[in-house]
Amino acid sequence: MLYLVRHGQTAYNTERRLQGQLDIPLDERGREQAAELAERLKNEGPRVNKIYCSTLRRAGETARIIGRRLGLTPVSIEGIEEIAFGCFQGHTFDECARLFPEKYADYLIFGSASTAHGGESGRQVLARSREALLKLPEAHSGSALTVAHGAVIGYLRAASLGLPLDDISALIPDNAEVIPFGEDELERLAAYVL
Repeated sequence: MLYLVRHGQTAYNTERRLQGQLDIPLDERGREQAAELAERLKNEGPRVNKIYCSTLRRAGETARIIGRRLGLTPVSIEGIEEIAFGCFQGHTFDECARLFPEKYADYLIFGSASTAHGGESGRQVLARSREALLKLPEAHSGSALTVAHGAVIGYLRAASLGLPLDDISALIPDNAEVIPFGEDELERLAAYVL
């Protein structure tokens, strides 16, 4: 059983800036969210025997705060980093529309298939994150918490539900929210055709 967690809040989250693979730290509220989640996990479960996190700082910080409370040392893994958003990174959507009108129009038209921004498509994100997740031993037995990112979790959830990747906005969890990924979700994720 895997439990996917979106990292705690960052200043970019509150400003609605696209972080992508920029290495933004948690803000004070994000650290509080991680500590609150750690306390809930300690007292109410689910019980996990391993913590994984993306290589980006905000996920690592979240995982370390949780790990300290649970007595676990997080392990960074590659493949579950946030979507690479190219020239959009560091900007709000309004700024993207103003600064990169043609690239932004392509993004609006083609959604998850767009790479006009110089970054990744949704399919590319799903392919790499699915591979990383399904390699984890706990995807087959045991229980682990995996701290990742909004778009990554959104694409993984869409695939596990058999949905198209076009609009994942409703599937992106809140900061420090836990999303269970059981056997059924993992099987559907593995079978999803890109």
